[in-house]
Amino acid sequence: MEDIIQLAAFRVGDERYVIDIMRIREIINPTKITAVPYADGVIEGVVNLRSVIIPIVDLRKRLGLSPRANTRQTKFIIASVESRVYGFRVDEVLEVVRVPRSSIEPSPRLESEEEPGLFLGVCRYEDQLLLLLNLKKVIRPR
Repeated sequence: MEDIIQLAAFRVGDERYVIDIMRIREIINPTKITAVPYADGVIEGVVNLRSVIIPIVDLRKRLGLSPRANTRQTKFIIASVESRVYGFRVDEVLEVVRVPRSSIEPSPRLESEEEPGLFLGVCRYEDQLLLLLNLKKVIRPR
């Protein structure tokens, strides 16, 4: 029997991305972010979620897109990365995608890619290509 994995699909800008659903703790509406002086380039600030301080990464900024004000679709994906909890601001959470593990292909090396390793791979789902984000690389300073 084929190994099926579940991925959470979301949109940042015009592109669709996925992460392993097992990393996700919850998805929340945006709350007030407290800026942290001298925080590294990927951390936008922190939020207090039920007495837990969580650093927030704006994926628009991390992926080289211009900032955008929150909309009704904007969400924070709260996820575990390397034994810590982070929040990732996304433009819209879409759906849970179930794909065979074998359908995930290695990420192509792009000449213009500033940061190799930001993507673990790419998979096809309903005539779309979804980029599988490497959250360990996403949280690293550039």
